[in-house]
Amino acid sequence: MAKTLKVVCPCCDTLLTVDPATGAILLEERRQRREHQSLDEALGHVKAQRKEAEDKLARAMEESRHREEILEKKFQEARKKAAESKEPPPRPFDAD
Repeated sequence: MAKTLKVVCPCCDTLLTVDPATGAILLEERRQRREHQSLDEALGHVKAQRKEAEDKLARAMEESRHREEILEKKFQEARKKAAESKEPPPRPFDAD
């Protein structure tokens, strides 16, 4: 039987050396990966992320404005319907 097992982690690509008898990790070798080749490329990536975040914020703000208008219209319609109705409102205790 082999003295040690070498396993590569599928998530982080780390090479693990494992003792088969105890299952303990004897050695961990992390792969050095550079996310960007140059500083200019990294700066471009950060600028792209910033623009994307600003776009998402603008969309969320626009949706928020419309959401308030829609909710206000729904509230006014429900209020008008309740005022026109002769029925008393449902009691929560009747549902039991």
